[in-house]
Amino acid sequence: MHVIVVGAGIAGATTALALAQEGCSVSIIDAVPSPAMGASFANAGLISPGHCFSWAEPGVMTMAAKSLLGWGDGIGICQPWTPALLRWGALFARESTRERWLANSKAALALASYSRDIQFGTPAIPVDAYGGQHAGILYLYGPDHAPSTHDAALLRGAGEAFAQLDAEQLLQHEPLLRQARVHFSQGVYCPNDGTGDAARYAAACVDEAIRLGATACFGQRVLRLETRGDAVVGVTTDRGHHVADAVVMAAGLSSRDLLSPLGHELPIHPVSGYSVTYRVKGSKRPRVGAVSIPHKVAWAAFGDETVRFTGYADIGIPGESRARRRFEALERFAAEVFPELAALQPARWIGQRPMTPDNVPFLGAALQRNLWLNCGHGAMGWTMACGSARAVADLVLGRPAAIELAPYSWGRYRALGRRP
Repeated sequence: MHVIVVGAGIAGATTALALAQEGCSVSIIDAVPSPAMGASFANAGLISPGHCFSWAEPGVMTMAAKSLLGWGDGIGICQPWTPALLRWGALFARESTRERWLANSKAALALASYSRDIQFGTPAIPVDAYGGQHAGILYLYGPDHAPSTHDAALLRGAGEAFAQLDAEQLLQHEPLLRQARVHFSQGVYCPNDGTGDAARYAAACVDEAIRLGATACFGQRVLRLETRGDAVVGVTTDRGHHVADAVVMAAGLSSRDLLSPLGHELPIHPVSGYSVTYRVKGSKRPRVGAVSIPHKVAWAAFGDETVRFTGYADIGIPGESRARRRFEALERFAAEVFPELAALQPARWIGQRPMTPDNVPFLGAALQRNLWLNCGHGAMGWTMACGSARAVADLVLGRPAAIELAPYSWGRYRALGRRP
């Protein structure tokens, strides 16, 4: 079977490897010159089922309104106010009820846990190949914040290990917090979570897939999917035609436009995140990955030299002024957590996360035969990559997936909103 995988980010790279491991003939097609140059390039690097809960939570629209009025620094909204943004925002608001948040978070957690267990349980790529660690993640709270009881219930219901820690126990898990000028009074430690450089992992997956016989077609922009009757039979790029027995759409934000002519009006919208990456040589570095929940900032160390801080969420594409303010705030916070970083100049990066309103990706069969979806992972693409790839590979090969895929169906959204 010949399968085309459209996209070479973390979703496409892991899918290509999963299919190549099954003996499929695989072609990876992407417009970029190398893997993971989009949202996978310099993301947070957290493999984090322990806090993969939906962003569309009760109260989030109040937070967004305060940000618009300049009264808060939560979720930002970037102009212009396009019809796509308005539709996405309306659907996002509808998902922010307690009932929908719980259902969406449960679905996200099921996929994230499955994916994490595949990645670390039977690693196709060794952790040292991507600066990874399977040492857990700390989810931190300040004096005026506390973990939700719903968070603990979701983790417990999914069989996830976690421990609630006080301030001193946090310092035992991460001694570098002793020098921080930010005070964290409590936290949750999820020992089975992990960290790693997603871009390096994606590149290693592509290399391994090629070793198994796959072909990488970089520098080719997919223009459209080719159909015959009710089936997809290949793709047309700016360099020619490629025929296939199956096509997997794993192109992040580009998936929306490529699928629209085939009748899929998927509400995938860019939500911009920011990262600053430091090269720290011969110094103490973070022992585990961490997330400051009230500040909406994460950090982790990769390999021997890299420390990265990542944070914030702006719906749409930010202008220069907004981006500058975000980077300045992120660098100030990094220096408050680890003061020695104040003397270093980081590499700055903005990435557009391909977000769905419910923060759950689209996985599985599409309208057309031979077309499979693996897109819309938002901020959880790295966390969900291996599980999504395995599930889609199973379906391509005619096997049932190991997890229930109904929550991830493209059909849960229609032109006028969410299906009941």
